[in-house]
Order: sequence, then structure tokens, then C-alpha cells
Amino acid sequence: METINAKIRMKDKEYKIFVGSSILGKLKDFITQNHAGKKIAIIIGENTNKLYGSKISNGLKELNPLFITVPSGEPSKSRGMKERIEDKLLDNKFGRDSLIIAIGGGVIGDLAGFVASTFNRGIPIIHVPTTMLAMVDSSIGGKTAINTKHGKNLIGTTYQPTAVFADMDFLETLSDEEFTNGLAEVIKMSIIKDKNLFESLEKNHEKILARDKVILQNIIKRNIELKKEVVEEDAEEKGLRQILNFGHTFGHALEAYYNYKIRHGYAVSQGMLVESKISVAVNNLNRNEEEKIRNSIKIFGFPLTVNLDVKTSKIIEIMKSDKKSLSNKPRFVLIDEIGKVKTEGNTFSFEVETEVIIKAVEQCKN
Repeated sequence: METINAKIRMKDKEYKIFVGSSILGKLKDFITQNHAGKKIAIIIGENTNKLYGSKISNGLKELNPLFITVPSGEPSKSRGMKERIEDKLLDNKFGRDSLIIAIGGGVIGDLAGFVASTFNRGIPIIHVPTTMLAMVDSSIGGKTAINTKHGKNLIGTTYQPTAVFADMDFLETLSDEEFTNGLAEVIKMSIIKDKNLFESLEKNHEKILARDKVILQNIIKRNIELKKEVVEEDAEEKGLRQILNFGHTFGHALEAYYNYKIRHGYAVSQGMLVESKISVAVNNLNRNEEEKIRNSIKIFGFPLTVNLDVKTSKIIEIMKSDKKSLSNKPRFVLIDEIGKVKTEGNTFSFEVETEVIIKAVEQCKN
């Protein structure tokens, strides 16, 4: 299978993205060519380390990397864990002549990226995403963050890597739940940006769920191309990049509501259901289009209802802390039609009346 080599060009930086099978061998060559002589720290997720630690260690042993293992799950995206990693680096005499390699899912990428962006005022980082979610979303675009009791991703930076290596061999060992988890972001991207991708997902959903590598590589490639278009235009999320948050205003609030004990993709799928309802109510999204969105969420195995025990009033309070909120009022990305979002000048997210939000959530409970 051919390895895809793409580039993201920012104002002050350009970096490569490699997508394919058995491409980790290219990682060592890339480091040797571009980061010769640097001290290397590998920040790796606990689960990934159990499955692949020996293979990665053997492949990079000539570079003498320091392994820092991080427990899996959202609780690791914390101030305390960031401090632990920084102390480990300092204890081992890491300085500005250092390179971080983040190997794991979105939690590892966000956390390690934040560490890299602030350690000695910034050292280079390479992302090696190991989940579908990280490959199609969190490893692309430079967002880094940690969570707080007030909400998700509220403290962080925008910090671009020097490269991304997405090796699809990692997908083979994902649980069905973790694999499906990443597909929510692919569905989201198709809804906001590419109707053809949306229809392709619908047509090929059985092959996708069976992890057909040819189909998956095409989907991951297209997703990266679409995200590349957005982040190249708006790296700092001051305008267009907000469209990537469709489903996330409610989704992030739901994650915080359950204390991050539910998967991100599950929460975003629920968010897309709610925010599609809101789009019907305030933006005249055609109900047939909404039903197509619901069906897409259904065929990939996500539930079609919000749990009855979710307290809508508490969810709305949490949404007020969302990064897009202005004057303590939640804002939403709204859909005009599949493949197109509502825009007004340089505005891509919109305030919605509380009564409309409540009605949408309650409708999704039934």
C-alpha cells in the first residue's frame, strides 16, 4: 500500500504528514535527517506501551530515547500530569536540544504537545497517533490542551509539530469501541465540509467497520486534506477553524458531565444529534437532511438518544464555559445543509436561545 506524504503549510512553519502501513521505519530516518544530536523523550500511552513498547524501543534504540509512560484516559490530561512529565525531563537533564515524540491517542498528543510548547519555551515534537480519532483529528492542526474541573481543553496552546506519522497498523489492535470512537470525527468532517465524503461513508460503512485498509487510508487521507484546508487558513481558531467544533459544544459538556468517563466520539455523536436539531430549529436545516445525519450516526453504531438521566440544566451551565462562549452564552456551529455550515462574514458559531437548546436536548432524549 502506498504511503501518503502530505504537507501542512502555516505562516511560519511547514510540516509533513505520513499515512500508510508499516511506516514507523521512516520515523527513525526522519529523526536522523532532521533532528540529529537531539536528546529524545518518548511520551507514550500505557496501553500503547504494553502492545508496542518493545517494538518501538528496538526500532529507536540507537537514538537512546527516554520513555515516559502515561496512564490511558482523559484524567491524564491534567496540570498534575504535565508537571510530572516536566520534572522527569528536567531530572534527566533535557534542555532546548531535545525532541519529544508523542505516541498514543488524542490524550497523549494533547498533553505531550502542551509540554513541548512550554518546555524551555518550546521544543520540537513529532506526533505518532495510534487511534483512529488521533489520526483523523487531534494530531493534525497543532492544538494542545489539558482539562480542568471547569471543562475540557480550557488551558493549552496552538503548537505545530515537525511531523506526523500515522501508521495504520496501530488500528489493527484497537477495540471495536475505540475504533468506532474515531469515526465520529470523520462523520463530523463530512457534515461540515464534504457531502461526497458523507455519501462515501454511508456507501462503504460495512467495509469501514471491517477495517478495510484501502478504504480506511482513503478516508483518513481525505479527512486530513479537509482539516489541512481549514487549519492552513485559520491556525489560531479565530474564524473558520470554529467549524471543526460542530457537535462539540454539547459533546464537550457531556464529557465533563460524566467526568470524562465516556469516549469523546460517543459524546460528539450525541452532540451532532442535538446540534442538528438546533440547526433545524434556528437555521432551517431540512428535516430530511437531519434524518440522513441521524442515519449516518446510527449505521456506525452510535446511540440515537441522549440518556434520560442527563440533567439539561447542568449541561447548559457547563456549556457556558465552552471556548466559543461569549458573555457566558453557549455558541453553536449550525448546518445549512450536509457539506455546508452557516457563516456570516468571519463568524462561524452562533448564540442560540436557551429554550431552543433545552427543546433540542429533550427531543434527543425521546
